[in-house]
Order: sequence, then structure tokens, then C-alpha cells
Amino acid sequence: MAELTSVGKSVRQKDGRARVTGEAKYYADFILPGMLQTRILRSPLPAADIISIDTTEAEAHPGVRLVMTHENYPKAFRKSLYYVGDLVAAVVADDETIAEEAMALIKVEYDKKKPVMSMEDAIKEGAPQVFEGVDNEQDWAFHAIMSDRDPETGLFKTKTPAEYNGFGDIEKGFAEADVIVEQKGLKYAYCKGPAMEPRGCTADFDGIKLHMYTHSQGMHDEKLCLAQALGIPSSMVNYVSPFTGSSFGGKNAFPLDRNIASHYLVIAGLACLDLKKPVHCPYSREEEMVSGWSRGSMANVKIGFKKDGTLTTMDLAHWQETGAGGDKYPAKNAMLATGSVMYSRNCQHQRGKIRYVNTNRFPAAGWQGYGAPEGVFAVETTMDIAAEQLGMDPVELRKMNCMRAGDIDSGWDPLVYKSAIISSSGIRDCLDAGAERLDWKNTWQHPSKKTGRIRHGMGVAIFAMGAGRPGPGNSSEAMVKVYPDGSAALVCAVADIGQGQHTVQCQIVAEVLGLPYKKIGLVCHDTDSTPFATLVANSCGTWIQGWATYEAAVDAKRQVLKLAAAHLGVVPEELSIGEDGIHMTADPSKGCTFAEAFGVRGHYGGIHEVTGYYVNNSPHPNGLKDGKEDQVYIPKEKGAQFISLDVDTETGMLSNIRVTMAQNVGKALNPKIVEGQLCTSRHGVDNAALGNDCIVDKRNGWLMTPNWVDYRHTTSMDCDVDPIVIEKPGDPTHPFGATACGEGAACPTLAAFSNAIFNATGVRIIETPFTPESILIGLGKIQDKRRKK
Repeated sequence: MAELTSVGKSVRQKDGRARVTGEAKYYADFILPGMLQTRILRSPLPAADIISIDTTEAEAHPGVRLVMTHENYPKAFRKSLYYVGDLVAAVVADDETIAEEAMALIKVEYDKKKPVMSMEDAIKEGAPQVFEGVDNEQDWAFHAIMSDRDPETGLFKTKTPAEYNGFGDIEKGFAEADVIVEQKGLKYAYCKGPAMEPRGCTADFDGIKLHMYTHSQGMHDEKLCLAQALGIPSSMVNYVSPFTGSSFGGKNAFPLDRNIASHYLVIAGLACLDLKKPVHCPYSREEEMVSGWSRGSMANVKIGFKKDGTLTTMDLAHWQETGAGGDKYPAKNAMLATGSVMYSRNCQHQRGKIRYVNTNRFPAAGWQGYGAPEGVFAVETTMDIAAEQLGMDPVELRKMNCMRAGDIDSGWDPLVYKSAIISSSGIRDCLDAGAERLDWKNTWQHPSKKTGRIRHGMGVAIFAMGAGRPGPGNSSEAMVKVYPDGSAALVCAVADIGQGQHTVQCQIVAEVLGLPYKKIGLVCHDTDSTPFATLVANSCGTWIQGWATYEAAVDAKRQVLKLAAAHLGVVPEELSIGEDGIHMTADPSKGCTFAEAFGVRGHYGGIHEVTGYYVNNSPHPNGLKDGKEDQVYIPKEKGAQFISLDVDTETGMLSNIRVTMAQNVGKALNPKIVEGQLCTSRHGVDNAALGNDCIVDKRNGWLMTPNWVDYRHTTSMDCDVDPIVIEKPGDPTHPFGATACGEGAACPTLAAFSNAIFNATGVRIIETPFTPESILIGLGKIQDKRRKK
């Protein structure tokens, strides 16, 4: 491949200046003439029915334009309430003060119900049902057993619905294992993502179209869902999202599901359509804190090995909290850490039982890692115990068993493919790089050798994260326009929620066209001006959108070269594009400008732009091994993380925390952005070290950490992160060999942290967060005073 000029360079981000100077316009910055303000009355109870609601005084309050309840707006509100903060009513008024005054005038009579405030309570026999007639504990609907394995490719040919995910014979596997390691009762705390911008929107109806200004992870899908929820044609909605103030996966809107925290869209949309005035519906930080929690899980793990350390058998039982009916799909991603993917190299027998559990806590949403950190925590702490029992180095045990390029993803995801070929790995390289950085071989010691009050510990964990979803329903589109002045524009709706997608997609265009990055513009802010783009989630943006952008640029380039060839009297294959125009590849002194190639144009016509277009219906043809449709490559985000820390055995305090994050990204499209993504491993430190948990008063269901003072997120002051970017070329699933780097950094942190604490103290902590209290209890310095369940 010729030397790259744009891809692989740390160019400035397209939207960087606007973000850091305050010029960027987020949804709350759209101040429209006559705009009304919304305030939402929320439930003070975790479980209740509304017996009566009297809005007479609120409606009569001067300046109030509309009061919305389940009685007049059943699309937005319901009679039953399922968590503290659930929606009771909304007031739309001339300003926020009037709206708040009127909200206080609404009189509500509730029928209180008995809530369930934890997963443990929710799954007990006889527990109150969160949703009447629906069991709190639900089996994953897409469990399947894989069988009929092809002896040549290793791919499974048959996928049969079952009560669990798996393959092989789990009982036989454990019977034949020489060493069996088991952990039960692992718990990952229910956590809140650190998105700076709270949820909200501004709706404006211009008499023809409803313009919805909001944040977004996928404008086109959210627009279609909103139109359905409002009961209007999709053609009436223009979804506008110039900037999103971070999301980390937790602000994906789905207005068709009342349990997903995107009610603001329906409330503002309905009010705007009825009042024919702009309506602003923002969430406060406190409202944001009861909207969309993540991570909460319980797990049991059992792993079988041969004497030499070969992992042959794995059994995972996993329960994921969804709160009051939130996003249930993260639960499936716990399987990524098992023999289905991350340990697929040697695993012959696999069983994974996935369940999700409703409670009367706050509805669940995605967050960086989308269910994978929970599975990694359970499996990777168990792998550390196994290394000790086998008498092996924890790094070497993982290198022996981790997935490699060409291993098989056993179809744990409910997609069309039965199983797929893992396109690249590099986990062993990441383990080697991290171990070398820490001088692991010379500095790692068994905890039995640690003495003194301050004890140093090192831990390691690997991860695999979904980064591609082949099959129907997984696609993205792009247009690339080239203009007579030699500039170009990417027309693309892919969201940039802080991960740099807008920048790297423009780098791809610049590379294909042979133009400087600075000459590539971007049209991305609304659905009326862009084609469909995939949802930015599950680390899929680089993979699905990358091919659409690349091929659209190739299509535009083909058309430009054809025009120039006709002008110069040669064939397109003899030409190349550069900043100054189109020239003969063999003799760059001969050629023409873009304007000359485009020909005559004026007010009434001519070629004013050339447009390339492509729809990437994944998998791209390059994502098929040897072009065979039944041999699909699937990329993974993957790597290794090391934690080093000091533990004060008298206070339980952790200090000198350092994260070494090594990840194979195939090709770093923008090295600076990639390093920044790896630094988001701080989110795992957030869960581990700062005591963060969804702490509710079990007497009344109220959140005890409703802000960023009581629920503090990690900053650069809390730990150091040392990113190691590894580039192993050749992944066939991307035009430049890139693989994802959006979510993986947060996946292994809890496991590596737990392993580091054990290495320092000899105490294995299996419940997060890792508080000073839990460390001291483990050391036997204090008694566990928590109430036994």
C-alpha cells in the first residue's frame, strides 16, 4: 500500500475548535422566539398507581399553556409508576419559574405498592412483581445451542433454540477436567455514566415539519421511532443534532419504549404539535441521575482446565439488572468473556445462562462496554484464581487460552449468522506490551511475599468487545461530494459523541480522494440533509460506517476521473487526483484542474458537484472469507489492561493507581484520538475505587446520590493512564485494517483492579465497588456490619 497522507495522522478534530471555544451549539443552545418551557412532575414513590390527579389550579395559573397527564396524553404518561422519578405530569408554560410554580399546584393521590429495591429481593420466591403479570426474572429470549461443527473451518452449522447459550457437553467437560475453579456471588454495582450533558430537547413546528433539536447516537432511527410514537408521518420530522455533549452509550433514544429514558422527546413533540409553539424540555442533573443506570449484575463462574493450563470448559450464570424495565440487551454481552469469544481458542464445552431482572430502581441504559465489563469481571477474576491454583503466571495462562485471529465466535448474539470467524486478535501482543511496560516478570510477586502496612499490587485482565454486527438490519450509508474548486464534503449522519467519528471519517475521504484533510467538509447535523447512518453503539461505527464512507469516496473519485479522462482524451486508469487537480500518473506535469474537468457551468446548469454514494449492508464483501457467504469475518475490540496500586492495610485506602491499557486497533486512523479512547479506562476506575453505587433508601426508593457531588466520577487526578496503541495490520473487515477502540478500555478494569488488590493483600473482593470498608473486612480488621440478606 502507498504511504498514507491523511489516515494514520493525528489531524485536528473537525469539531474540536467549536467544542473548546464554546461555539458549538448543543440542543439547549437553540433559543427560539416564543419558546415555552417544560417541567416534569415525577413520582415520589418507587411503586404506585395514580388514583386521582387534579390539575385545575395548575391550568389556571397565569402563563401556563398546557398540563399533560395520563388522562389527556396517554402516549406520554401512564397511570402506573415504577420508580422514584417516573413521570406523573408535565407543565408547559411561558417560562421555567411559572412551570415550576404550576407543577407544585398539581394534586395527586397515589395507591402505594410494595417495591423491590434489589436484584436479590426481586428474584426471591413470592417477591412483588414490578410489572403486574410479568416475572421479575426473565430468561434471555435468544439462547441457542451450537452444533454440527465444520471440521475444516471450525464454524458451527446448526443453531438450535435452547435454555442457554453454548456448545459441546458441559458435564463431560468438567468430568474430564484436571482442575476446576469456581466462584459464586460476584456482584457488579449498578452505576451511572458520566455524560456531561443531561438529556433533553427542543421541538419546533414550522407549520410543515417538526424540527427536533436534541442529542443523538443515531438520528435516523431515533427520528423514525419518534414519528411512530407521536403518530405522525416520518416525513414530518427533521431530527437535528449538531453536537452531543458526550453519551458513553447511555443516551440512545427509543421513544417507543416508555421504560427507556427518552420521554422528553414525546412530551415536547406532542406539546409543540398541539400548541404550535416551540417547546423546550430539558432534564436537570437530578433528573438525569434517575434516567439510565448500567452495569448492575450478579454472576457465578465455573472453569475447567487441563494440568498444563489449557482451558477446556466454562459455565457462566449471569443476572443483569434492568431496573424498572430498561434496556435488557447489555445482558447478552456477558457472553463475550467466555469460551464463546474471548476464550474460544481451546474451549470445547461452553454453557452460558443469561437472565435479566426488573426492580423498582431506575431504568437501565447502555454504558461504555454495554454489558461486557460485567462478564469480564466474573471470568477474569476466576482466571486469576486458576493461575494461582495451576501455579502459572497470570499473563501466561491468558496467552495460552485467549482468542486468536481465525478462532470462532460461536454465535452468542441474536443475529442471522450462526457463527463467525474472528478477524483479528492481538491480545497476546497486548499482554506482552503491558507486561514489558511494568517489568512484570521481575516485579510481580505472590501476595504471600507482601509485608508491611503499604503493600503494592499488580493485576491483569483481558477483554473482548463486540465491534461488528453482520447481517440484515446492520447497515450505514454515506455520500461524498466533490466540487469544482477541488474541495469535497462528506454527507453522513454518523454521530460523534466524543469518540472522533466525524474526524476519522473525513480522514478516510481525504485519503481516498487524494485531497488534503483540510479541504474535506462535513454535512452531518440533521436527518433532512443526510442519508441513514448506523447507531453509534457497541463499537460498530468504525466498522459499519467506515466501508460506507470509503466506497462513497471511491465512487466520487471514479466519476471525477472519468470527467477528467474525457477532457484530456485518456482513460481514467491513467490518472490520479491531487490537491491541484487531476494529473497523469506517469507524468504529473500533464493534467487539468477540477474546474476544467467539470466543464462549463453557470446559473442554469452544468456540473456543480459530483456525488458518490454507497450503502454498506454488512457484511461488506471484504468481510467474507474467500467471498463465501457462509464464512463471515467478525471484528472484535480487544486488548489487555494492567492495574498497579498501593493498598494501606490499616485504612483500606488505595493510592498510586496506574492503568496500563494496551489495545490492538489494527490501524490507528487517528493516533491521538485512539490514545484518548484508551484513556477512558478511567470509567472502570470510577466503578472500582470511588465507592460509586446506586444507593437508594430502601424505605422509600429515593436516590441517595442524586448529583456529581455525592456520586463522583473519576478524573485525571484519581489515577494515571498509560495507553499503549498496538497496530497489527491486515484485518480484512475495514478498508484500512482498523478495528474498534471505542468501548473496550472500560471492560477489564474491575477485574484487573480486583486482581491487583488480591496481589497486594491476599484478599479476593468479589463485590464492587472496592471500598476501604470492604478491603478492611477482607483483611479481618473490621467486622462486616451489613445486614445479611
